[in-house]
Amino acid sequence: MALEMALSPLISLAVNKTADALIEKICGMLGMDENRKTLRRHLLAVQEKIEDAQERAVGGPAMKEWMQELEAAAHEAVDVLDEFRYEALRSEAISQQPKASSKVIKGFFTHENPFIFRDKMSKKLTKVLCTIGKIVSEMNTFNLTPRGPPTITIDRQTQSSVMESDIIGREHEKEELIREVLNPQRERNNISVLAVIGMGGLGKTTLVQLVFNDKRVKEHFQLTLWVCVSTDFNVINIIKSIIQVASGNASTSDNKEVLQHELRKKLDKKRYLLVLDDVWNDDERDKWEELKMLLCSAAGAGSVIIVTTRNESVALIMEAFPKHNLAILTNEDSWKLFEKRAFSAWDGKQTEEHREIGKTIAHKCGGLPLVVNAMGGLMGTKKELSAWHEILKSRVWDELQSKNVLSILKLSYDHLPSDVKQCFAFCAIFPQDYEIEIEILIQLWIANDFIPTDGSMENLEKKGRSIFNELLHRSFFQNVKKVEPYRFSKITCQMHDLMHDLARKIVGNKCFARLESNSSESVQEEVHHLSVQYTYEIGGLNDIFKQFPNICTLLIDRTSLYEPRKKDSYLLKSCSLRALKYQFRNNIPKEIGYMKHLRYLDLSASHFTILPETINKLYNLQTLILSGSYIQELPSKMRYMINLRHLFLDGCSKLQCMPIGLGQLKYLRTLTKYVLNSSKGGNIRELSQLNLLSGYISLSGLESIRDKEDAQIANLAKKTNLYSLELKWDETSNEGGTTNSKPILEALIPHDKLKYLQIDGYSGSGFPKWLMEVPIIRNLKELELQQCINCAELPPVCLLPFLENLYIRKMDNLISIVGSTYKHVEGNKSLIIFRVLKELTISDLPNLESWHEEDFESVAFPELKTLSIFHCPKLKSIPTHVPSLEDCHIEKMNNLISIVGSTCKHVEESKSLITFRALKELTLSRLPNLESWHKEGSESVDFPELKSLIIIRCPKLKSVPTRVPLLASLKVSYCSEIKLRQISHLPMLSKLSIVLENMPNRELDAFRPPKTLEELEMKGYENVYPLEEEEKQLISCQTKPVLRNLEITRSNCFFSCGPGPSKEVALKFWKYFAAVEYLDITDCDNLVFWPKEELRNLECLKQLIICSCSNLTGALIVQQQASPLGDSSSLTVTLPQSLPHLEYLGIYNCPELVQIPVVCSKPLKDLNITECPKLNIEEMLAHVITNPTELEKLTIDGSTHWRVWPDKMEHLPSLESLEIEKCPGIESFPLRLHLPSLERLKIAKCPGIESFPLRLQQRLPSLQYLRIVHCPALERRCRSGGDYYHLVSPIPDKYIFGTKEPKGKSFLKNLPCIRGS
Repeated sequence: MALEMALSPLISLAVNKTADALIEKICGMLGMDENRKTLRRHLLAVQEKIEDAQERAVGGPAMKEWMQELEAAAHEAVDVLDEFRYEALRSEAISQQPKASSKVIKGFFTHENPFIFRDKMSKKLTKVLCTIGKIVSEMNTFNLTPRGPPTITIDRQTQSSVMESDIIGREHEKEELIREVLNPQRERNNISVLAVIGMGGLGKTTLVQLVFNDKRVKEHFQLTLWVCVSTDFNVINIIKSIIQVASGNASTSDNKEVLQHELRKKLDKKRYLLVLDDVWNDDERDKWEELKMLLCSAAGAGSVIIVTTRNESVALIMEAFPKHNLAILTNEDSWKLFEKRAFSAWDGKQTEEHREIGKTIAHKCGGLPLVVNAMGGLMGTKKELSAWHEILKSRVWDELQSKNVLSILKLSYDHLPSDVKQCFAFCAIFPQDYEIEIEILIQLWIANDFIPTDGSMENLEKKGRSIFNELLHRSFFQNVKKVEPYRFSKITCQMHDLMHDLARKIVGNKCFARLESNSSESVQEEVHHLSVQYTYEIGGLNDIFKQFPNICTLLIDRTSLYEPRKKDSYLLKSCSLRALKYQFRNNIPKEIGYMKHLRYLDLSASHFTILPETINKLYNLQTLILSGSYIQELPSKMRYMINLRHLFLDGCSKLQCMPIGLGQLKYLRTLTKYVLNSSKGGNIRELSQLNLLSGYISLSGLESIRDKEDAQIANLAKKTNLYSLELKWDETSNEGGTTNSKPILEALIPHDKLKYLQIDGYSGSGFPKWLMEVPIIRNLKELELQQCINCAELPPVCLLPFLENLYIRKMDNLISIVGSTYKHVEGNKSLIIFRVLKELTISDLPNLESWHEEDFESVAFPELKTLSIFHCPKLKSIPTHVPSLEDCHIEKMNNLISIVGSTCKHVEESKSLITFRALKELTLSRLPNLESWHKEGSESVDFPELKSLIIIRCPKLKSVPTRVPLLASLKVSYCSEIKLRQISHLPMLSKLSIVLENMPNRELDAFRPPKTLEELEMKGYENVYPLEEEEKQLISCQTKPVLRNLEITRSNCFFSCGPGPSKEVALKFWKYFAAVEYLDITDCDNLVFWPKEELRNLECLKQLIICSCSNLTGALIVQQQASPLGDSSSLTVTLPQSLPHLEYLGIYNCPELVQIPVVCSKPLKDLNITECPKLNIEEMLAHVITNPTELEKLTIDGSTHWRVWPDKMEHLPSLESLEIEKCPGIESFPLRLHLPSLERLKIAKCPGIESFPLRLQQRLPSLQYLRIVHCPALERRCRSGGDYYHLVSPIPDKYIFGTKEPKGKSFLKNLPCIRGS
């Protein structure tokens, strides 16, 4: 049975509202003050006894039912009192309007007649009073004992992050798991699976996090991925999560074929580590096999999957080996962890008795780190020994014997203050493992009145942060991390799944989160807080409020909203909604202004361009999020939204101006964007009174400021809670320069605690004094200067002690990074040191000549990790004092001749050697004069950690570096002087891409794939022969080939027909390709006959693609057996036991192709023939598809002569995807065509097809994807009114040419509680 959410905070809220000054005033004016006082007395009587009632309700059904009625009545009372307060706020807003002072009383009430309003509110208040009165009378029969809420003192400041040093007792398990992950034997397999098994709260995720973030693991794998699976083992969602983690971009498709292509592209045969955290699929072997097949197809050798799970059966299904059964903590480690959590802030004042009781409690925690952390956090709040004895003697410890961990965690929950309890319980609205943005969570708490207040609106956010920190310290939250740069400072956290289970159990049906709209889990009508993720389309707000009349919080991602019907607009007026997150595709309906209780409104990423003026009537609104929307103009009367505290406008690139009077919003704390526009409004003076602004603000359109005094009045220096500031002028104002930009910037002086500063489009001849001296900018961590074209000197960036990130772009007059006046003397030489700088980007600086005005060698970057230089044509060098540099990108430096100049030396063992000792990734692009790595030779430059090297369009560079022992990935494009011969000897290379312009007369070169190479792409090579080795060396280096991916484009050296090397020479290359699994041959003119000899030894080949080979006929050089009819175009030759593992065959744009031999002994799973007009499709299908029952995907595109579907292909039981396009000759499908597994069907530009066979008609409703395009007869039958319409209507993703069918299903129709309504 679900535990009830604590009622005492709700009762306290109602009591406080009865004493609210605004409510008291309006009730007095309406003659209802006596009723208000009576209600207050009733609520105070309940408040005295509610703690005793909550304890009795756990076991008593009568008391439980009474409390449910009390809760409903209390919510109704709060709503009624809020209506009174709303009218008071409306009156205050009206009083601020021009010429309204004499009409305040008249306008005190809504547009309704004041007598009607009084009558309506009198009835509502009387009803609430009657209900509460009956509840109080019944309460008196229970003989409840008056008592106040438990006094729980929080006398400690808590930290907002959990350090790795807090983890105790897992060192041995961590090292053991790392050894298994890095085991060299795993290189023999594409992929292997390990499992970490243990009960909830044991620390499985924490242990794997330690392994995942270990430096040795990060360096071993080319890609590390973390995906939380949780209870829903949905293959499509897991793949989408992997793609998003790998690329940073979410996939929008739900089609498996598309996702598989994206997955292969992102993983790219790299050696990866994938963590699947919290897996529960102990009865879904088929889903795991499907996922494993997809992961294997994209994996490089030695890839590893780590699974964390509570169930041994999951590890068995996933064939995990080894399985690590995580042990509980020892008593000693439990005590160490407990001691650290409980006494960290006691300053050693704990007594020996505290320690002895603590050891006993730690031992009782059952060795579960989560429980130890939670209990340690709880005991740290209690100094009195009596409280320690009371908890030690609690009966809940017996629950651990039955593995009921939640009972122990609830003990920690029970000792929270009541207001903190409801804040924690509310978090059940988020899905399990959801990354919760902390500031948004606090704003949702405030919106729901969870943060206690004395009637003042001040410091609500501060109180919210205090509550969050308390919950974090007690382990109700974990994994706090910063996920954005300094300008936004977005911080997130997560809940352990057991803590999430506890929150769900506490709130029962009142708070609900669901990941999918079609989830089978039901949502009850009494829900108060609801979130839905990843829903494509739902009904309107009216539909939701009809089904969930008590809803207070509704958070829905990625949805569209239908405009409410006017006849139902009363639902919006009467709803109790406090917080709404919704994504609008079109303009927002004006009825949203009726939601008078609304405090939090998130419309981010919506497509509307304006907000309705009615939104100004949301006088209770505190948070308005418009981030990333298309909004162009804000409502003109926003100044009357007098409770607004947070206005998020970041990413609103179309916003043109600000409304007049925004400076009247005295509570405003967040304003992320302010656009000045002299013609439309938005004066900088509006900011003068907004001194509570905090976080981040971007001021754009500064060219509109005509007066320095206006900028001074903005008073940025007094806005001390701002940590991030952007100052932007329109780029067009740079043309010729505006005369007042320097005094304007001088007047916009910020305070000295600023962390992030961006100046963009500034046209002054130099920066103002405050920016050229250290005191004001000394605390900067990030500085970005862009389009400051008239400035010839930078601020003293080298003297800023905390500067970590520096970006300089489009400063035309800048000559040096550091002027001659800035020097720091060390020893006997002058040296400029950027002591903590971690990232440096300089871009589009046409006149930059040096790093230092006097000597470029005198600049050092000891902590620099990322260096990017773009389009600095006069700059002659890159810095070499960069011992920590890991990632370097150099592009369009026309004057760069060598990476290291001859004057730069670092002496090691009497040899001149420059060492980039930490560099891992290096990109050199479009450097027309780069000739060498060092003027003294490439042997003088050492890259001991370099793993990835990209060289593009460096035509004079003659070599790749030789001292690269760990280089794994190399890309060389359009560098005609670099020879293939030296690349052949790189010792650790696993991925190689070499691209050259077609140069028929280029001198002969030699090549052999390095022994460790796994992926090879060659484009544009003609005069290349295989590199021969000495016989002894060849014998000593005999290893099994590992090359698995091969792409050959415009490289005729691999084929013998036509001009080029002899057949024998060409075939020598193919001995290196015996392990190739994926082969792509594109645009090779020498490929005329089917490459039988070349493919002979490719026994591992799984995928073969031949594309744009214009001379390929498909005939074999060997003697062929003609068909009995003597038709040369129908020749089909079988190659016995050729390509035994081939699964996919794709041939694209080969106009001369007339035949395809039977290329594999194993049945194909996927066949794609596109734009091969001379190919006889009927015969090809009949002979190439040796076993049609195994075929899963078939695509035929651009076959103008195809007429008949082969009889052999009538029964395709495994076919999942069928696409037929631009085949005008085919007129029908076979009548007996049977496709029981079909999920995806596309028919395009096939006008002859007029109908589906009966069996396919029966299959249509089960399709997931359907496209019918330019097939007139078939389109008519599938549209509304056609005889196929009822068959195609249920398909979720469909498009019939000439229609606008909606994609997706209605969310509301899939909620179990309202099906059939």
